[in-house]
Amino acid sequence: MHMHVHYICIMRTTIDIPASLRRKLINEAVKKNLKGYSPIIVEALEKHFHETQSKTDIENLRRLRGSLSNYEYNRVVQTWKEGRNNWKI
Repeated sequence: MHMHVHYICIMRTTIDIPASLRRKLINEAVKKNLKGYSPIIVEALEKHFHETQSKTDIENLRRLRGSLSNYEYNRVVQTWKEGRNNWKI
């Protein structure tokens, strides 16, 4: 018998944010019927890091262009895009 255990590590932390952003977070949490605004912050951080990583990946792919044939380069880009479309966190 195999047992798969998945741990979800949630860490509490303190961040300093302006009062105006805190009010917006609270208002957004109320609109979404959330008890707190942590899910909104997590969503924003995931989006930020996903976009940042995507830009880095694209830059790395562009550097490969001169060392690959057009066909090879286009296959790498296509494979990368397919992987990104199926990406799950």
